[in-house]
Order: sequence, then C-alpha cells, then structure tokens
Amino acid sequence: MIEEVERILKERGKQIESELEKAVPRKGIANLNEAVWYHLDSGGKRIRPVLAILTCEALKGDVSKVMPFAAACELLHNWLLVHDDIEDGDRVRRDKPAVWVRYGMAQGINIGDFMSEKVYELVLNSGVDVNTKLELISEIVETCVRTAEGQAMDMNLRGERKPEEKDYMKMIELKTAWYLTLPMVGGAIVAGRRDLSGKIKEFGMKIGPAFQIADDLLDLTKGKGRGEAGSDIKEGKRSIMVVHCASQCSESERKRLFGILGTARGRTRREDIEYVRRLFEKYGSLDYAMRRARSLAAESKKTTSSMPAGLRAVLDDFADYLAERKT
Repeated sequence: MIEEVERILKERGKQIESELEKAVPRKGIANLNEAVWYHLDSGGKRIRPVLAILTCEALKGDVSKVMPFAAACELLHNWLLVHDDIEDGDRVRRDKPAVWVRYGMAQGINIGDFMSEKVYELVLNSGVDVNTKLELISEIVETCVRTAEGQAMDMNLRGERKPEEKDYMKMIELKTAWYLTLPMVGGAIVAGRRDLSGKIKEFGMKIGPAFQIADDLLDLTKGKGRGEAGSDIKEGKRSIMVVHCASQCSESERKRLFGILGTARGRTRREDIEYVRRLFEKYGSLDYAMRRARSLAAESKKTTSSMPAGLRAVLDDFADYLAERKT
C-alpha cells in the first residue's frame, strides 16, 4: 500500500505545477520568485494538494475548480517550512541549504511572507463562487492560527524538563493536524459536501498526530533530508520519544538526556545523539512511538466508516501511508 500511495503522489502531484507557476512565475524579482522555486523544486511529496484533489474527485466534484486551492495548500505548507527552518535554526532542507541560508535571514522571512499571501490570492482568483471562496479562506485562517499556536507550544516545550504526553499531543494536533486536514476539508467544500467537514476534521485530528510521530521517528533514523539524522535532538525538541523515555529512565539518565537537549545546537556532538538514540532503544521509546502512530491511524479509520465509499477508500489508504511511511 505504501508503494501504491507513493505512485499516486508522484502522478497526481504533477497536476498542480501549472497552478503554482501561474501564482508564482519562475522569473521575476530577484531573491523572490526564483527563491520560491529554489524551495519548491527541492522536493516534497505534494501530499496536501493531492489530498485536496483526491477528496474533491472522490466526492464527484469538479477537479478543475479545486486546483487553485490545492496549489494554495502546497504554498501554505512550504511557507510554513521556510519560516520553521528560521525558527528552528535548521540549515538544511531536503538535502539543500535552507532558504534562509541560501538567501539570507531577511530575504528568507520575506520569501515566506510572500508565499503566505499567495495562498489567499490563489483562492480569491479561483473559479469557485464567492461564498465558497469565503468558506475556504475561513478554513485557511483558522488553520494558520491553530498552526501558529502549535508552533508556540513546540518552542515552549523545549524548555520543559518534565514534558507530559498530553501536552505533546495537543501541540502536534495544533502544529501538524490542522494544516494536514485543511486540503481534505477544502476539497469537500469545493465538491459541495460541506456536511462532511466535521467528520473529515475528526479524521484529521487523529491522522495528523500519527503523521507527526512518524516524522519524529524519521528524523532519528533517516534524517528527513536535513543533512543528518537527529536534527530534532539538536533543536531540543520534546518528541514523543523524549516524553516517553523521560518517564521511564533513571534520574541520572534523565539529567543527561535533558542536558543534551539543552545544549546549543552547534555544540551537540554525534556521540550525544547516539547516546539519546541508545537511551530510546533501552526504554522502548521508538517502539512506543510506532505503536502510538499505528493506534492513531487505526482510530482515524474508524471516523471514515460513515463517509461515502470513494472518500473512505482514499482516506483509509492515506491513513496507513502517513503512519507507516519510510521517507
């Protein structure tokens, strides 16, 4: 199933390229247009726009009308990544220098700001009726507010030496789930199925955290294209593995764990990251994280049972993929 969803993402993700190029021509103002494409061309699976397209299609909507919104979701995702790299001090994104490293901090902030406003422009210039535009913009606004709240919680948690799982789960629900859910909600709205918004959000609030936990695991094992594995440890992030391990390990181990997490990013050594990894393995924190991701994916699939069959099939497939992906 992972391979099949990967194939779908590769094929359907190409559909939004022309919409993105209409919104942001490749040639334009120096340190702006080409900078957006420097980032967009670096990769990314186009998961969010594909979810918007597939949701609309499954609900018998006019796919041509959802394309600008799908492109808006991709720009929203990437604008958040540009700013996230600045906030986290990440110098590498998708195995390339991050936008702020390549173009400078001031330009990086402005590039993200530019992309954020293009999100709204895409919706305003789309072919849907005025009421639908207002509904889509309302969903985007709420999503951006919730995501910013989640990002603040993420940064706040980095100073917490007794992190609790309930706080971590609330943080990733806000930071990750809302803007993963947005494309599906928007696809349903464009298809004229606003009545499904509540159920889709219920689905998203489960699969979003599963997606983030899988991302936490990937950071420690694959590196997520950020130049190395363990970047989250260098940032001092309180991942679910940190939360679980801190509740299981000895006081001396806990002290060293949080000492490493509190070390300035540039001073964190490879042996420090390896120590944390071994500690996670010792207390079963990696396995715990995987179990939580799978449990959340299973819970998300319970919410799709009353949805139209076509949409249920799409969402169930993506639930498995988002929790089990290896890249």
